[in-house]
Amino acid sequence: MRETSRALAAFLCLFLGIAAPALAAPGSGAFGIPPPPAVNARALVVMDAATGQVLLAKNPGLVVPPASLTKLVALHVAYEEIAAGRLSKDELVTIDKRDCSPYVPYGSSLVYLQPGMRVSVLDLMRGMAVASGNDAAFALARRIAGGNEAFASRMNEATRELGLPELGFVEPSGLSELNRATALSFASFCRRYLELHPESLAELHSLRYIEFPREEHATEAYKPQGRIIQYNRNNLVLSYEGCDGLKTGYIIEAGYNLAATASRGSTRLIVVTLGGSGNTALGGGAQRSRDGSALLDWAFGSFVTLAPELGPLPELRAWYGEGKKLKLVPAEALAVSAPRSAAADVSVRVVAPRSIDAPVAKGQRVGEVVYSSGGQVLRRVDLVAEREVAKKGFLGSFLDAIAKFLARAFGEA
Repeated sequence: MRETSRALAAFLCLFLGIAAPALAAPGSGAFGIPPPPAVNARALVVMDAATGQVLLAKNPGLVVPPASLTKLVALHVAYEEIAAGRLSKDELVTIDKRDCSPYVPYGSSLVYLQPGMRVSVLDLMRGMAVASGNDAAFALARRIAGGNEAFASRMNEATRELGLPELGFVEPSGLSELNRATALSFASFCRRYLELHPESLAELHSLRYIEFPREEHATEAYKPQGRIIQYNRNNLVLSYEGCDGLKTGYIIEAGYNLAATASRGSTRLIVVTLGGSGNTALGGGAQRSRDGSALLDWAFGSFVTLAPELGPLPELRAWYGEGKKLKLVPAEALAVSAPRSAAADVSVRVVAPRSIDAPVAKGQRVGEVVYSSGGQVLRRVDLVAEREVAKKGFLGSFLDAIAKFLARAFGEA
């Protein structure tokens, strides 16, 4: 119970932005949020997918090998290649013997690729996402970058571009204990992955099973015998209402890992647990699913994602700048994850000046949208400049200075 109390305290500090000494007993906080479940994981994060708000955290910065969660980052790179036109889902990849057993550990997760098979990129991606095929990960890496090491460099470049340098990889399958992640960084990655590749849920992660290999994958040396079904390794996809992704993972050095997402109504959640032990009555994999289900139940029962009507965002007078008006845009989604007990009282307001002096950089913070309930701020979203505003020359600036003086004199600036 003491660990649960600490977890709830950590959540309230993160969510409410108040100091730990102000906390009351678990469950008696500002919004009566019930205590979260105790789970068998060394680190965890529960996140609202729309807003990025952390609803619960335990050791969020602890570094743990991500195991097969690594394949999600590999899939991100594949989707980026497809978007860039350098790869097609329909392209047939000829399987190299180096990406098959015995070069890939036989006791690990496989889709049982055979040398000489011609397999579509989409089948390889599904083999990674559903059956967690290490051979599929290696084959895709070889097609995209020529091999695992070069592909891992692409993965690291991609995570740096997403602003997640805490993630690091030496190969694409997750077999290596040298891959690294934290619960917070990986939950943040999952959020960006879903934003960038929403189609991945329907075409990869929510599939209950894949049929592979099929007759079309036969080679001179290998003929598939009958229909071969490989079920999704993420049991929550099979059993939890609203769960449509993402991935499980296990290696001895890490323990049992989970990255799950589920949606109900307007709310989509992301749960990441790292370092689950196998020393449980139910077994490590079953316990991982049980813990993921319990965390999702707690979060769905405690929070809801809302997007209160805000109306049009203001346009500012840009003094001394080219173009009189400057539009403001939100830096993040205009939504808030609110405690269910406070949902009916959530209000939203815009805080921004009426004018700004040039020069202004594109993306410069100018104001904010503030979500509140009962006098407690729930979330702030930065409003930023939609475009760059260059400063006028001397004459234009001089005329603007006169206009600005007169506007202030009449209370219009």
